[in-house]
Amino acid sequence: MSGAKKDSLILGKIYEYRHLNISNVANLEDNVYAKIRFNVEKRNAILWLIPSMYVLAKDPREYIRESYSNIIYKNEHDFDVKKQLVTGTIRRNRKAMPTIIEYNTPDLYGITLYENYMLSPFHPHNRVYYRFKQFRQSDGNTRLEFKPKIYNTQLVNGFAIVDTNSGRIIRTVLNGEFDMVSFCSEVKQGEDGAFGLMPAQCTTAATFRFMGNRVSTVFNSMYHQSTILPDSIDESKSRQLIDSLRPEPLAESDKRLYESQEAQKRAAEEADTIEHKENKLRDFLWHSVGDNLVTPLAAESKDAEFRLSPIINPLYVRYSGSKGLSYKIRFWLRYRFNDHRYLTLEPTFGYNFKQRQFYFTAPLRMTYNPKRNGYAEIVWGNGNRISNSTVLDQINHEHGDSLHFDEQDADKFTDNFVEVKNNIMLLDWFDLETGLVYHQRKAVNKGLMNKYDKPTEYRSFAPKFVFKFYPWLDKGPTLTATYERSIKNVFDSNLQYERWELDGQWKKRIRGLRVLNIRHGYGFYTNRGDNYFMDYSNFRENNLPEGWNDKWTGDFQLLDGKIYNESNFYFRNNVSFESPLLFATWLPYVGKYIEKERLYFSNVIVQHTRPYFEIGYGFTNRYISLGFFASFLNTQFQKAGITFDFELFKRW
Repeated sequence: MSGAKKDSLILGKIYEYRHLNISNVANLEDNVYAKIRFNVEKRNAILWLIPSMYVLAKDPREYIRESYSNIIYKNEHDFDVKKQLVTGTIRRNRKAMPTIIEYNTPDLYGITLYENYMLSPFHPHNRVYYRFKQFRQSDGNTRLEFKPKIYNTQLVNGFAIVDTNSGRIIRTVLNGEFDMVSFCSEVKQGEDGAFGLMPAQCTTAATFRFMGNRVSTVFNSMYHQSTILPDSIDESKSRQLIDSLRPEPLAESDKRLYESQEAQKRAAEEADTIEHKENKLRDFLWHSVGDNLVTPLAAESKDAEFRLSPIINPLYVRYSGSKGLSYKIRFWLRYRFNDHRYLTLEPTFGYNFKQRQFYFTAPLRMTYNPKRNGYAEIVWGNGNRISNSTVLDQINHEHGDSLHFDEQDADKFTDNFVEVKNNIMLLDWFDLETGLVYHQRKAVNKGLMNKYDKPTEYRSFAPKFVFKFYPWLDKGPTLTATYERSIKNVFDSNLQYERWELDGQWKKRIRGLRVLNIRHGYGFYTNRGDNYFMDYSNFRENNLPEGWNDKWTGDFQLLDGKIYNESNFYFRNNVSFESPLLFATWLPYVGKYIEKERLYFSNVIVQHTRPYFEIGYGFTNRYISLGFFASFLNTQFQKAGITFDFELFKRW
């Protein structure tokens, strides 16, 4: 029997073991003790700017953190973790390098080892990416070695000790590198049944490297702890309690870290000098002010949650050749009245440097029936700048088509809007959204409008209806139909229009981290009035950054902004395909760092122009997401452009 066939046999048993036990995972409950040691080997000022690493940027250089948690498994990929006890020597018990935690809970039998990244060598759909060798051991178990066919950050190498008869993975060692962290994990699986799909103990040695900084960690998790803490204990900081729960005694080096912290506390309590007060002020600036510049600000109580994105945050910087540089900040607040009713405020603020304009949108939502997607919402924002070429056409017509407008922003208007709406799921496959929309649009160049005796402000008041269909529930496309009609003389409304839009979107997830995105849409005006703005809900320019997982797949990157606002109708198509290990991964030196790649194809048909096409290619890695696009009218090339977003520390 050949080696390949032998490998096939042991792999088949591993696949079969998962198949036999996967149904028993739901509702499994476990308790886990975890300890992590940090050693800041090299550091510089850059470390201050890295989210979750800020707390390690100041002396001392070694830290310890311990926790005791309760885990409830919903399935092999999804589980809830309640941290009941957290203690250590990191200031204020803050988290550091939170991504390391995932390396200690690998899903060996899943498609990905960790949540949506790193392809497991033990899943049948990933077999094409790995080479395997097996060796029969003297104890009857099988040693299965694996390595990638091509080195890439989404793949690992190592070996596993497998029960030859059942296919249960007894122990495995995984080596890999992802998101600036190189790691080696040794995982011991549970003894039998469903627990055999879960880790029983995991030790991970990991090293973070970035721009001259190096932080090494050793993380040890021990599952199946017998002590069950009361539900009332929630993130307790009791050192005495962790001492009673710790399954193994601390090493002498660990004890010294705790003793050093206690000595510093005693010295601080005894000190009562001007110098100490100055140190307290300096610590306040360091922790409370400086920390919030580079790390997310978050707070949570029994009824309320709060989050604010960092002020200095490269993740929210975006550049494109057509739209320029933009930056945004997000804020999120939720207040729970009870389990079925809560209030959410989620404003986004951004600035576009090319347009020199500040944008914001502030949705306030009251969810009153989460099971039926029932909510009432009010949204206030200033939208995007919008063109109204009709006004300039009228001025030219009145003056014999003799005028040429060279003034910048001659036909541009700002847009402030308020939208009030209510949504409810009437059927499992049908949502109904009803609302009112009010727009106030003001001319950017008011002097030009006054010169030719034209209004400098236009207002519209419109009822709006959105019908959302899910004929295949969550396994197929979402279809929407939108109807909006303006009514004159309500709140000084002086515009009249009627608009319809039809839209279909489908994000089809394919095994192996592949995604097919498809979007088709059609919109048209059936009533235009004398003066109007072409302002579609599903076909508009977006000036604020979103990142790799945004609407790159459903937006046009090079389309002139005026095109969105000058046609009585549009017909659009957007398709993209995303996959790891596509093209760039085969390139020497750089290919190993490519996480995912995308191919784009988009086209739109609008009034008074030939069909417009965009094709593109993009990739994302630990540093940036980069897209290359080219546009065409029919088959005639128009222009090319680049779009990029920073992706540094997006998982941190």
